[in-house]
Amino acid sequence: MFTTLRLSLVAVLSVTLAQAAVAADCAPLQQRGAEVFANECGVCHAVSKGTMGMMGPNLAGVVGRKSGSLEGFNYSQAMRNKNIDWQAENIAQLITQPQAYVPGTYMPYMGMASADDRQAVVCFLKEQH
Repeated sequence: MFTTLRLSLVAVLSVTLAQAAVAADCAPLQQRGAEVFANECGVCHAVSKGTMGMMGPNLAGVVGRKSGSLEGFNYSQAMRNKNIDWQAENIAQLITQPQAYVPGTYMPYMGMASADDRQAVVCFLKEQH
């Protein structure tokens, strides 16, 4: 029993430390992410709760949200059928080349070439609740 408890504590600590490392890695990218988001994404998407984007869904709380699920937004069938939870890696893949990641999406964005910019945007979105 003691060994099981010890292993459980080690597992919890490992996950907590990994999450802290990700958060620390994101901290220096927040400002850059806000800037890139404003220039590249803010034309279509909002991140303020209760507001709608010009063309795209509001991205406040997008991390962890199911694709195509924001109430009141008219998603493409392709986005509704994607059936994923938006996590960092999925968001990065989407903004790399939206039409390739979700064929049939309404998202007209051509894609973000810079891996550094994609990482910064993902970090920014993680903080938008």
